[in-house]
Amino acid sequence: MEHELTSRHEAMEQLTEEVLGLMEDLYQSGFDTVHDSTLQGMEKMAAKTGQYGMQYLSELLRQLAEEISESRHRMKQKTEQMAELYTKINEYLYICRQKTAYDRGLEYYS
Repeated sequence: MEHELTSRHEAMEQLTEEVLGLMEDLYQSGFDTVHDSTLQGMEKMAAKTGQYGMQYLSELLRQLAEEISESRHRMKQKTEQMAELYTKINEYLYICRQKTAYDRGLEYYS
């Protein structure tokens, strides 16, 4: 049982690390010059987080990828909307990482 919980925690940490890496790539490139690989990674992580039952994060990633993709074909970007989605994703990841840390502590002291 302990190994199963540890594996679950490790999987969650790895998943959030991957999404954080994408958010860092996006931060460095800005919303107007997103690399194709970053956009593809976001779409891939939207599917993966959905498979892990993280529907809210999956939907946020999907929406942000969609906004970025559509902005490439518009004269005027919806930067405010993209920034809001970006912020929500980062807040979600922060809370998720905190919960994983608390769950590990609870597991250790139980």
